[in-house]
Amino acid sequence: MQLKPLFMVLSLSFLVLVGIQVISPLSVGFKIDATVDINPDTFNVERNGKWITAYITLPEDYNVSDIDVETILLQRMFEVKLSDIEDNKLMVKFDGSMVANYLLDRLNHMGLNRAHIDLTITGQLIDGMDFEGTDTIVVINPPFAEQGL
Repeated sequence: MQLKPLFMVLSLSFLVLVGIQVISPLSVGFKIDATVDINPDTFNVERNGKWITAYITLPEDYNVSDIDVETILLQRMFEVKLSDIEDNKLMVKFDGSMVANYLLDRLNHMGLNRAHIDLTITGQLIDGMDFEGTDTIVVINPPFAEQGL
């Protein structure tokens, strides 16, 4: 007779665990959609500047001061070199020459001298929540004739 209550407790425990496993995957893939503005809007890979600058804003319920700057990556490969908060936007800077080499490779791979290229910034808040945002810039690599050489 004592097996019946034990069986019921085990059955309920199993149902609770299965229910948690069914619900959990929905919350795992959640990402905050950040707004990203990358400058310059037109990037000349031959005359690249020292920095690629991005301004990150988060939706109303979140604060950019909660972003863990150490987790931010441009194209999942370039780390932040400088950062600052300005007018509720997180300003981050990436090494311009490293990004220029990447963008030049993209242009060469596409066989183009000019292209619209999406650049994505990913990162996490200090509580571990992921965010992501994308901006499109124009990348140019003028042929020598256009440069007057």
